[in-house]
Amino acid sequence: MTIRLRIPADAGPADRIFCDDCGEFLGTWDDLLTDFERQGGQDGVFRLDKGRIKRID
Repeated sequence: MTIRLRIPADAGPADRIFCDDCGEFLGTWDDLLTDFERQGGQDGVFRLDKGRIKRID
């Protein structure tokens, strides 16, 4: 499963981030990064790469 994020090139903590596929609001950039880090960051079960969060199986 891959979630594609619509992230502005100069995203700041308060910028609103949306799903690039369906347009749903996912949270602020700060909220998403904080949640990503809580789940293990790049050493957890997900990878964040070029605006995509991908589950590592």
